[in-house]
Amino acid sequence: MVKVEIEKQKENEVKLKIETDKLEVNSGLDKVYNDVSYQVKIPGFRKGKIPKNILNLHLSKEYFYDKTAEELIPKSYLEAVKKIDIQPIAQPEIKVIQIEEDKPLIFEATVQVRPEVKLGSFDKISIQKDNVKITAGDVKNEITRIQENQAKLNVVKNRKSKKNDFLVIDSEGYVEGKAIEGSKVEKQLVELGKNTPPEFNDKLIGCSAGDEREIKILVPKDVKDKKIAGKEITYKVKVIEIKEKELPELNEDFVKTIGDYKTVDDFKKDIKNRLEKQAETVNKNNYERKLLEKVTEVCEVKIPKILIDREVEYMMKSLEDDLKTKDLSLQDYYKSIKTDEEKVRKEYEIVAEKRIKQELVLDKISQVENIQVTEEEVKDKIKTIAEEMKQEPLKVEATLKKNNNLDGLKESIKREKIIDLLSKKIKIIKSKKEDKAK
Repeated sequence: MVKVEIEKQKENEVKLKIETDKLEVNSGLDKVYNDVSYQVKIPGFRKGKIPKNILNLHLSKEYFYDKTAEELIPKSYLEAVKKIDIQPIAQPEIKVIQIEEDKPLIFEATVQVRPEVKLGSFDKISIQKDNVKITAGDVKNEITRIQENQAKLNVVKNRKSKKNDFLVIDSEGYVEGKAIEGSKVEKQLVELGKNTPPEFNDKLIGCSAGDEREIKILVPKDVKDKKIAGKEITYKVKVIEIKEKELPELNEDFVKTIGDYKTVDDFKKDIKNRLEKQAETVNKNNYERKLLEKVTEVCEVKIPKILIDREVEYMMKSLEDDLKTKDLSLQDYYKSIKTDEEKVRKEYEIVAEKRIKQELVLDKISQVENIQVTEEEVKDKIKTIAEEMKQEPLKVEATLKKNNNLDGLKESIKREKIIDLLSKKIKIIKSKKEDKAK
């Protein structure tokens, strides 16, 4: 059992004075002496049988005190933290005050803790709830998108190129008459009008297969590659083929290739149902986002820099991992959006601070309102997920446990309960108009 005294330092920082029982010190010292006696070689003494006074002469008494403190401090610190119920957010700075045989170990631990949150008044908050609805046009656009994904590209021979055609081209870039290393491409497929520079569209619309064009593009002065910054690049392009997209006909044969549909009407109904579920999710997410923003605004909390830095590092790592799945590096990404790491980190700091504040506020509300998640609620949620995935609840639960996602599920349930509680405290203004889905 440890004794603890707590002293508040600067904001979000406390100093703990921790004292352990002298019996623990003596027991710890005995263990260290015994362990070391098996590790050192001293002429005239067998391993494990070296007297303490000889070990002290060989290594010094302070050595054994330091080793004992190293053994006892972590456990004593954790016991002290639990006893006074604080939430550290960083590793403590330790200062040993006393470590001697037959005396208690006394040390100080200075540590940053989670900041205090001052909740505001929620009953003055009012939020307009979105009402995004699915139209016949949305269904038609989604069907067209699916058709386009299944479309074939057919070679065109009897006309010139036009917008939305696909061109197969050979191309190479030149600066001041010299070829740019790595710029040469062969049989590259480009779609006119989409993700293609306007200079290319202007020159390549109205071409025939076999035509050659020179396309000039002025490079901005602020690009990182100083070899081409502010200079004009001339691309020599040869059109190999012109292709156009042929959409599959919307009939029973087509919808059967997409899924388990018997008729075109079944397909359309399913598309509408899926879009409506997506719209419900969008409505819900938009409402929760606005709710949390408003709730956070009326609460007071100062976010420690260490939490912001930690969140930024997590966000940077997530970005890097996501880019790797697309075979891109961070440098490629910075170049594509014309920025650098410093600017990205500064933008992430703003997002991180906002995200952390929301989580701290939600946690405080959970504590004040004593919001708990019951096993029955977890089972009900698993059952709902199982129905949506068309799986057995036991299988879903086993998967969650295997992937260590059960705690995450409990947190999401708790979050939903907090949202429900806040929704009862604020004023909700229903949208007077039905917004079209996007």
